[in-house]
Amino acid sequence: KSCSCWRNGLRLSSLSPEAARQQRRDRWRRGRAAAQTLRSAFPRLEQIRVDLSFKDATTCTPAEQSHVLHPPARAFFEFPCPYADCDGQFDLNAVATSVLASSTHHAEGEIECPGVRARDRMGRQACHLRALYKFTADYQREENA
Repeated sequence: KSCSCWRNGLRLSSLSPEAARQQRRDRWRRGRAAAQTLRSAFPRLEQIRVDLSFKDATTCTPAEQSHVLHPPARAFFEFPCPYADCDGQFDLNAVATSVLASSTHHAEGEIECPGVRARDRMGRQACHLRALYKFTADYQREENA
């Protein structure tokens, strides 16, 4: 069920949790479909590996993730928060672009999930899950002619 109302000239929309999830999935699919392939963006790239590990204050921290992308894959680096009740995602597109454009071909860092979760009976609260990421890009060697 969805309702809309106006406040101070701005339209506010209150979507059901399922409708909001579907809207996020659709936005993610459109973004991924619009991204060019790694092959066209970075012709010498053989593969890029993205390793994600998570840290949280809870005892149920999500499992680590590894993603290996090859030239036909889309140059799209947004990963949904692994918590099923969270509406956030980790947008690592800027990090990936800087790694792929640099001569080091490697980057590590940490990012916090911007989403909110419906936690037990405490209502919706900020997620605060932190993702530690590591990017490693492998390129074809340049042929000396």
